[in-house]
Amino acid sequence: MDAGWGSAPGPVSARVADPTWDVADPTWDVADPTWDWGTGVEAEPVPGGPAGHGPYDDLWRPGGLGDPALVQAVLSSAMPEAQRSRALYLLGLALAGPMRAAAVVVTEPAALSEALRACAAGLLAPPTRAGGPAPQAALWPRVGVLLLPAAGTARPPAPVPCGVAVGLGPAVAPERLPESWTEARRAARFAGLGPTWPRLADAAELGAEALLADIPRHTALAHPDVAALARLEAEPDGAQMLATLETVCRTRSLREAAKLLCLHHSSVAHRVTRAERALGMSLSDPAQRQRAWTALLLWRLNAPGNWRD
Repeated sequence: MDAGWGSAPGPVSARVADPTWDVADPTWDVADPTWDWGTGVEAEPVPGGPAGHGPYDDLWRPGGLGDPALVQAVLSSAMPEAQRSRALYLLGLALAGPMRAAAVVVTEPAALSEALRACAAGLLAPPTRAGGPAPQAALWPRVGVLLLPAAGTARPPAPVPCGVAVGLGPAVAPERLPESWTEARRAARFAGLGPTWPRLADAAELGAEALLADIPRHTALAHPDVAALARLEAEPDGAQMLATLETVCRTRSLREAAKLLCLHHSSVAHRVTRAERALGMSLSDPAQRQRAWTALLLWRLNAPGNWRD
């Protein structure tokens, strides 16, 4: 992106950069949905967005949610530092300590507002120094963000509901929130990825496995191991087969896997034999079991219909 973009005419950049701008001005347009903050290019407007009337109107500034334009300014790595600092000030975060971004992804756009509020409460997000709610905003119809203080952030006391995936980025200084946001979005791709995955994934706990999400989709799907899993899942009981394979790879014995799957161990052994035949590898060998696990992760991350992507 051109370094001079931030000072160019445009609704968002002008609001953040102009020192005379009044946050209380009721005529101020709160969002610029035509700008893609991740790529710096014009994007399709959200259907029924802030400037219109449609099913997604309430996603942009429902009661208690933050201004998406300011939150986007804080999260954009392309935003000049001075403008990001001003956005942090307007959000009440200028003097905040370390923070972390949380990416909230939902299957249905209508669920995003409630998911953001529920996750803010579950993650014990205190109010900002200005007394307002923890900054949170809907950035796309199915993707929202929470900006959380690093201190006190905890796992939700109740499970994250079905149809919601949450990724937590690392703790960083407020001006480095774009870095935390990048890792939070990557972590969200692993949240609830399979039966043994929690619906909240912390980037710090994923370790090197998180890098698998950066492999191009076409490269991952073209690998023979991943293609074999795609064929296996296409079978009538393919979903159960992959759930069994995942559980076996994550446990120490067939009996432990059978207990988690609520199956007799002989049923699990039969499924393992079928999986070994389909993959051409032995799951009793640790190296080949790790190979199967890696292929399974790549398939789940890139399978058609993965709404976390």
